[in-house]
Amino acid sequence: MPTVRYTADGGIYRVGGHQFEPGDAKTVDDELAAYLADHEDFEAVDDAGDDTVGQEDGPPDAEDTVADPGGPIPDPSEHSVKELRDKLNDIDDIDVLAAVYEAEEAGDTRDTAIEAIQSRINAVKED
Repeated sequence: MPTVRYTADGGIYRVGGHQFEPGDAKTVDDELAAYLADHEDFEAVDDAGDDTVGQEDGPPDAEDTVADPGGPIPDPSEHSVKELRDKLNDIDDIDVLAAVYEAEEAGDTRDTAIEAIQSRINAVKED
C-alpha cells in the first residue's frame, strides 16, 4: 500500500479514518492514495520517506500496513453512532478498530461511540 505525507503548514486533515497533522506520513489504501494525489497538501513518499511525486509508477508499497477491512477505515466523524455500530460489526481486525478508536478520540469523543468501538474490540478479542 502507498504512503502519503501531509504537507500543509497547519491544521488537521481527517479522511478515510486517518488523521493527518502537518508532516505526518501514513500508509493508506490505493483508493485513498489516488484521492489524496489530487489534493495539493499531500505528496506520495516511498518506504524510506523520500519523495516520489512525478514518478510514472507512483509510490511503492509500504511494509508496515494496516489490514484492509474490505474498504477504507470508517471515519467516525462521518457517521452517527448507530451507523458507526453497523460499520464496526463488519470489522474483525483489532488494528483497524484501534484506528477508528483513535480517530474518535481525536475528534468528537462521543462516549457512546467510544463504548461501541471498545465493545467491538472486546468481542473480536474473545473470538
